[in-house]
Amino acid sequence: MRRLLAIDYGDVRMGLAVNDALGITAQGICSFKRSSLESDIAKIKEVMVSHHIDEIVVGMPYMLSGEKGSKAKEVDAFITILKQHFPVPVVEWDERYTTVQAEEILDSSGVKMKKKKSVIDMLAATFILESYMESLKRKI
Repeated sequence: MRRLLAIDYGDVRMGLAVNDALGITAQGICSFKRSSLESDIAKIKEVMVSHHIDEIVVGMPYMLSGEKGSKAKEVDAFITILKQHFPVPVVEWDERYTTVQAEEILDSSGVKMKKKKSVIDMLAATFILESYMESLKRKI
């Protein structure tokens, strides 16, 4: 199974998730506060190397109508940068509802607001990856 990295791209934080070696589950691995494009790329590269990533999946902010949201141009530009830095396929994936799902789970778990901010993007990346992996199974 290919090793996948999902990215939940945000203005302040970025969440990352990877699949297990068997391609069965997705696990959030980190959420980090963004400081510069160079540091973002360095953090992603570190994960790419340590987890032997074969493909990157980036959450794309679609609107309920199915059209790309206002943030989509920024995410498209980020995808272009990823393609320039990493010799693996980079695909976009619909991230609608992933942050809402993450917030609902954290709220129902009683997670405090300070802790919630640090894990919400990682959890959203996990949902993005789970959805993408499910679509791959349906294609088989």
